[in-house]
Amino acid sequence: MTVTPFDRRRKLRRLLGLFLLVNAIGLGVAGAIWIYAREIQAVNALRLQLATHLPRPLVLPLMGVLGGGIAGGLIAFLEPGAKGSGIVQVMLWMRGVPIPMGWRVAVVKLLASGIAIGGGIPVGPEGPSIQIGASLAKESAGALQADGGDRRLAVAIGSGAGLAAIFHAPLGGLAYSLEELLKRADIRTNTIVAFATFATVAWTRLLAGHGGGPAWLKELAPIISFPSRLNEFRLVDVPVLLLLGALAGLLAMQYQRWIVRMRQGFFRLRLPSWQLLPLVGLAIGLGWSLLPPSFDDPDSLGFDALLGLDTPLKALAALAVQAAGTAVAVAAEAPGGFLAPALVVGACLGTLLEQVCLLLFHDAPSTLLFAGGGAFLGALTRTPLTAILLTFELSKDYALLLPIGFATLTAIAVADLFERETIFDLLRREALRERGPGK
Repeated sequence: MTVTPFDRRRKLRRLLGLFLLVNAIGLGVAGAIWIYAREIQAVNALRLQLATHLPRPLVLPLMGVLGGGIAGGLIAFLEPGAKGSGIVQVMLWMRGVPIPMGWRVAVVKLLASGIAIGGGIPVGPEGPSIQIGASLAKESAGALQADGGDRRLAVAIGSGAGLAAIFHAPLGGLAYSLEELLKRADIRTNTIVAFATFATVAWTRLLAGHGGGPAWLKELAPIISFPSRLNEFRLVDVPVLLLLGALAGLLAMQYQRWIVRMRQGFFRLRLPSWQLLPLVGLAIGLGWSLLPPSFDDPDSLGFDALLGLDTPLKALAALAVQAAGTAVAVAAEAPGGFLAPALVVGACLGTLLEQVCLLLFHDAPSTLLFAGGGAFLGALTRTPLTAILLTFELSKDYALLLPIGFATLTAIAVADLFERETIFDLLRREALRERGPGK
């Protein structure tokens, strides 16, 4: 079919409008993530400083109470729509549920989540960054007078851009947008989302640039330096990776059920956020004081601390504390995501299996930490590309790609044998039930 000059001009005007929208979203999300990251660092630095001068069993629970209390107060009195992970809220909005989305949600989410995470509540920054990105994208689309379809597309773009920006993982953010938010999208939509995700990461790196050298080369190093010590993929590792995937799938299936049961219990208590979150922060702080001080700093997602574990008992303790703390925080709708904590829980499981293999056989694949993270995340979300690419991009070590893939795909297959719904499905259903009919 021949394209007329009128059609070309109309398409050009639309492309220019989308170009402006995409870069407005990218710059806005990048600026918000830049502020958000520094807020977490500031609160966390205070927490770590206090922990070096005062007893950890006193400081960690106290900071948990303060962080949870302030975050809960901001949510309860300023914007209840800022509670929870942020991912489920965006999904509900994309499905037409009247969920709050805009400047107010973005600002309160940024403040509440940064204080909660910096105070030691083990939720991730990616959920808030997704909701912040979606809220800013919706406002940007409104300012540019985009139609309803483009506003929905903008929210999906902002969500994926927020995830990509917080981890500097453009492929992972792109995969999330396509796998979870824009299923069965056309080629045009996929192209726009890809451009937006890469543009946001570029803006983020430009804002993060400091010191000598070109700004666009900043933040290109791995977020997590991992000594994989691999030059090639070993076939002897495959059975262990398959076992890890099976364990991760079984644990994820049971884990999401635990979270839903706890959430139902918290809902029956009817405690507002400013009362519930301090109690959650207190319990988590007490649990964290049982771990070595290397676990106090959430930088590098805690993977650096896991590399220092040298016995199965220590790895089991880390798995128990991290899994329990994250489950309680997610069930209480603390203002943070569960993708990053899921990576850490899976990494703990991989570390535990590695230590057991070393104890029994004096040899173990050195890739189990990252493979466990990807496997557990994939089993919870059933988004294989997001789990594999996001985990791979954290290390940027190509040797880890195949081990992560083997474990992740096995975990998804095993989890799907026992539970067809993902954690997104379960939490979305609970959110709708709590809203009540007609809301």
